[in-house]
Amino acid sequence: REMLSSSIRSASRLLARPSAGVARRALSTGTPNVTLRYFDSRGRAQGIRYALKDAEVDFKDDRVSLQHIISGNWFNLKADPNISGPFGVLPVLQWDDYRLGQTEAIAGYLYHKLGHAEGLSLEDAAMSSALVSCAHQDVIVMCLQVLNVVGTAPDLKDEQIGQAVQSCTVRMNGILPRLEKLVGSKDYFLKESPVMGDFCIYDALDQCKLILGDNVLDTYPGLKAFMDRMANRPNIAKYIASGDRPLFLTGAPQEAQILQKIQNVPKL
Repeated sequence: REMLSSSIRSASRLLARPSAGVARRALSTGTPNVTLRYFDSRGRAQGIRYALKDAEVDFKDDRVSLQHIISGNWFNLKADPNISGPFGVLPVLQWDDYRLGQTEAIAGYLYHKLGHAEGLSLEDAAMSSALVSCAHQDVIVMCLQVLNVVGTAPDLKDEQIGQAVQSCTVRMNGILPRLEKLVGSKDYFLKESPVMGDFCIYDALDQCKLILGDNVLDTYPGLKAFMDRMANRPNIAKYIASGDRPLFLTGAPQEAQILQKIQNVPKL
């Protein structure tokens, strides 16, 4: 019985360790040379940035500027696998000599590299991957669709913009209750420190708030507490306060005006 109690206490201490400390142990073999390459926007890379910042990884945040896209030079960069990775798309993670593309693959790689798997099961790893997928394939995709609809058709009437926002709202009304149930009253989704799934959901819901308004989580106390907890993690709070975080979701020069249009339209 005493040995069992000791094991339980040890496991509890393990799960309670902050992710930065776990990452330091995971990186104890040396300081890696890390570059994350993406566009100058949040898009599909911001959750990865949060995870690296939270873990105190010294990485190069290499951003392809909007000027490269407007000028057409991005197509030249895209043709270079040293820049656009094995699939010709961003984000791309370079970790020492290893280069990896695709957001969800990078998230899975960092789940292990940053020590998130410590104390968790294979099933927990699968759930973290599911949260990453939900963040990018469901929430962020819906948010970007609204931006694209309004941004590519500047003559849209308010009613049409409202319909695009309503479509996103309906979709989110199906997702948010499920996320609320998963997080419940826990600090984070899987353990007492965040893993990749947490960072990506945090980013996705933050982007959702920009589209649907700050009150979108008002009826989800578990998610609201989770968002506050993530934003107040010391390294994330410091990163946001520094101004280094990209301002917009897509980086498009007219995005501020698009968001203003969306926010000014009466809800249907």
